[in-house]
Amino acid sequence: MKSDYMQSHIDMNQFKNYLPEGAIARFGKGYVFDMQFAPDGSKLAVASTIGIWIYDTQTWEERNLLTGHTYYVSGVEFSPDGKTLASISSWGDYTIRLWDVATGESKATFTEHTDDIYSMVFNPNDDTLASAGKDQTIRLWDVSTSKLKRILDEHKDQVNTLTYSPDGSKLASGGKEEVIRVYDVQTGDPVLTFAAHVSSVDTVKFAPDGNTIFSQGSDNKVCIWNANSGELIQEISDNTKYSCDISNDGSTIAVASSCGTVHLCNSQSGDVVRTINLGTKLDAIATTYPLRGCQCGTNPDTKLGSILYSPDNRTIACYDDRDTIHLLDMESETFLHTFKTPGRHSVNSYRYSPCGNTLAISNGFEIHVWDIKSGEHVRTISGYAEVVGEVEFAPDGKTLVSLDNIARIWDVTTHKLLNTLSEEGSIASVAYSPDGSTLACGTYDNTIHLHETDTWQRSTTFEGLTESVTTVVFSPDGKTLASDGSDNTICLWNPMTGEQIYKLKGHTDSVYDIAFSPDSSILASGGWDGTIRFWDVATGKLLNTIETDPNESIDSVAFSPDGLTLACTGENGAKSVRFRDVSTGELLHTIDVEARAISVVYSPDGRTIASGGMGELSIWDVTTGEVLKTFTGHIDPVNSVAYSPDGQTLASGCRDSTVVIWDLTEDI
Repeated sequence: MKSDYMQSHIDMNQFKNYLPEGAIARFGKGYVFDMQFAPDGSKLAVASTIGIWIYDTQTWEERNLLTGHTYYVSGVEFSPDGKTLASISSWGDYTIRLWDVATGESKATFTEHTDDIYSMVFNPNDDTLASAGKDQTIRLWDVSTSKLKRILDEHKDQVNTLTYSPDGSKLASGGKEEVIRVYDVQTGDPVLTFAAHVSSVDTVKFAPDGNTIFSQGSDNKVCIWNANSGELIQEISDNTKYSCDISNDGSTIAVASSCGTVHLCNSQSGDVVRTINLGTKLDAIATTYPLRGCQCGTNPDTKLGSILYSPDNRTIACYDDRDTIHLLDMESETFLHTFKTPGRHSVNSYRYSPCGNTLAISNGFEIHVWDIKSGEHVRTISGYAEVVGEVEFAPDGKTLVSLDNIARIWDVTTHKLLNTLSEEGSIASVAYSPDGSTLACGTYDNTIHLHETDTWQRSTTFEGLTESVTTVVFSPDGKTLASDGSDNTICLWNPMTGEQIYKLKGHTDSVYDIAFSPDSSILASGGWDGTIRFWDVATGKLLNTIETDPNESIDSVAFSPDGLTLACTGENGAKSVRFRDVSTGELLHTIDVEARAISVVYSPDGRTIASGGMGELSIWDVTTGEVLKTFTGHIDPVNSVAYSPDGQTLASGCRDSTVVIWDLTEDI
């Protein structure tokens, strides 16, 4: 198995628009939402949080990064000739962009949609792109002129799905309105409207001959309709959840039941011609990976999800509720292979190559490529990640740890990934010891693990906690490790013995952040209950409580290097950083932050602070409150910021699943 993670992050810095202005390096390619092969199979387009990655499928190397959307890219689609790529950005952007595949240049941006876009499809026979979504409209775009051709506004609720007839003369749509509408593409007139499902219509497709339409609804029914009259030909339902796909020759519809069967139906009559009992065939797999039960069907241990025909109709891929992909040979009705993604066992997208020889499977963090004939795992495309919740420099400044449920250790000078640490329950928080010899990892499975940084082997495990550990932090003298969790308590530990020294109780809701004073004598905590609390580390006693608004959280706390002031952010990312006197709790002053302040940290010399907000981070003069520098380039909330020990660089970890190291030596 070959992974490109170690090398790809170095090469990625060479791509245009990958590095934001002012950045020294960036780690990560974002998170994968969608992927599509080009019609000739030569390229794979991957929609991610930071743009669209284009891969050469001969070498599986990155060839381009297309950027321009102001938010995540949720979907991609190649034109039939493969020369144009369309991309969707929803969740606040509401735009469609067209790209020249050969050059990577942006050809057009369509901004007319006013809400999330759920579907787009190219006409197979002309230069038209149809799009639809939550704003209840279908829009037809002329790709050659980049102009809006027509708006179809007959739907009274959101539109979920679009499909062209094979000759491109008709467009069918379905959505929350529970009906299917068929339009004449030339005139834009609705030529057919019929009630389809008792709840939303989730999938609509034409058969290759254009005479029938099949649909899938959230009422757990698959229906086959006469495309000219809207007459129901056949309904498939036994109160189980279904997924369906049509063979590329149009002869057969495959319907996967959530309870372990695949029905093969004649697309003209709707008659079931074969039923394949995957429940029986999956007995051995179900023993290895026990599946959740089902109330109906042939085998209560098998629960199937989506199903997909290969382009050559020779195989069907479907996955179960343990995110295992099963490949079924259609001639022999036998299993060819079972694919389970290494590491994180989940599937958020899978696609056949146009020739049907390979299958690409994404779990959001990686894309795994499998050979259909041999079942061989031929490639892993890595470099993607989950939301980055935390970044921290090692005390010597030579390494940086970033956290996205996996702890990744980076060489700050070479920008190479040195190691990764993962735990069974995923890692929720990390902290270096003051001497850099130990990395503490708090996990979602209620434990704390200590790893020795010279070997990265686990040395100690702290147990006995009843809830997940959301924050861990060492005291500056290294004698105490503090942890907090979702049980509203804070624990103080002896890091040498693993002994729990104190359990600090007082918060009435989850604790979000904790910080030691520079002399290690005081611990500050803030959380969902809107209070800041100061604790005596030696005795475990509560020293002071600062009451803010009980409806507002305290998200981040940081001591000044002299220990006299506490900076905090809160109110669910309110537009300010507040400074309080540690001894009295008095509010000293406030810095207003237009882009919100989600995280805050002091510089080593105490003269500046850095705050992370919505898509940007800023450096502020502590005395005057003046903004000295603002960095942009992230696409979503900056969850964590950290100064290097020498104060020359700043690291940021973001919800866009990347880490950026910024240069602080210029213009500050």
